[in-house]
Order: sequence, then C-alpha cells, then structure tokens
Amino acid sequence: MAKKLAMIIDEEICWGCDTCELACKQENNSPEGSRWIQVRTKGVQQINGKLKLTYSPARCLQCSKPPCKDACPVNAISQRPDGIVFIHPEACIGCKDCIEACPFGVMQFDSEKGIAEKCHLCYHRIDRGERPACVDKCVGRCIYFGTIEKLLAQLGNKRWKFGSEGQ
Repeated sequence: MAKKLAMIIDEEICWGCDTCELACKQENNSPEGSRWIQVRTKGVQQINGKLKLTYSPARCLQCSKPPCKDACPVNAISQRPDGIVFIHPEACIGCKDCIEACPFGVMQFDSEKGIAEKCHLCYHRIDRGERPACVDKCVGRCIYFGTIEKLLAQLGNKRWKFGSEGQ
C-alpha cells in the first residue's frame, strides 16, 4: 500500500513573495491567468503580539475523498495510490462540474484547451524522486512535502490543512 503524500504550507512564515506561483507556472507550462497555487493576502493579523501582513497560499489539498472526482460525469479525474488527484486532460469534457464541487475554490478552467486543471503536486517530478517545483523554489522555506506521517513528525501537531478535512 502506497503512503499518502501531502504538502503543508506554514502560513505564519509565508511572506507572500509569489515564488511558488511562478515555479508552478514554469514547471507545468500553465497558460496566462492559470494559478494552480494562489498566494492570497489575508491581511494584517496579530501574531505573537506583533502586527504582520499575512498570506494564505491556496492549492489543491489532494482530498482523501475528492468531491471533484465524484462530480465528474465522465470519470476524467482519478486518484493515485499515493493520494494525488489527477485530471486526465484527454477525457475532460470541460463541463466545469468538478470546479463547482471543489470546496477550496482552487481548480482552474483553461479556456484555450476547454478543460479543467489543478495542482497535481508535480507528479512527474515525484515519479522521478524529486519534490514539487513550488517546494524546491520556495525562498521562505515554508512549503513542506512528504508523507503525512513524516510531515507531522517533523512539524508537530499544529492544526495543518489536509484534504481529508471535511471530506
């Protein structure tokens, strides 16, 4: 049985540089306007007694029971044994049902190709033994990747966002 992979972003140390977005676009040759990872500004918050401008990089959480997969009428979305949720572009009919079903609002529609797209954790890099491009290029070192067990052992029991939440 394959171990489930995950990506955790420590939003407390993200400074909103957008390097992860750029790395993703370059690695996956995404069209203009497509954002498989989106650095959203949360605003000013008090952290450890100090005011700080905070950011929330949003991305597909690779849900354990992906609602996008269940919503697809043509079974164009599958889930690998390692947990990565993948859209098969040749099978997608562009109905956008999966985009509407995503509880995190992170799926995209490529109007040129007429298909849905989303983060797939750079599965092609993982299959070569590498980490996703956003993880390697993050200058703030706030993006972590590995098995859920390894990440929790490394980072502790802080409440992290995983795709299994609420799914």
